Amino acid sequence: MPTDRISPSSSLLETLRALARDRARGVGANTGIAAKESAGKPPKSVPHSVDELRQRLHTLVAHVDVADAQSLADAREPALREILLWEFGSDFRKDSQFLPMVDAIGRTLDADPRFQQRFAEMVAGLQKS
Repeated sequence: MPTDRISPSSSLLETLRALARDRARGVGANTGIAAKESAGKPPKSVPHSVDELRQRLHTLVAHVDVADAQSLADAREPALREILLWEFGSDFRKDSQFLPMVDAIGRTLDADPRFQQRFAEMVAGLQKS
């Protein structure tokens, strides 16, 4: 026997969707508990542009010799750090998983010569720009 009542799980789902939509639009971000927690804290940083990341990487790899494997290897960790910090924000540097993530990505790049070649191509492309 069907009813027209909304089940508790359906109303919860709709509430979560509404909260997600509001948060995406910035509505309600500073209400209730969120306002109390964010009082006195600086606002979260706005994501940086891809052009800003490209410029930072260009500066990092400006003097890398793409024909020298050791030079490329030395440039890889700072480039990975910069990319991760751009993607996840500068506070990610303080996270306990930051350095293990950089190491894991580096090992993945080491595992396949195609990844090493792509990194070398990225460095060469950045140096040309």
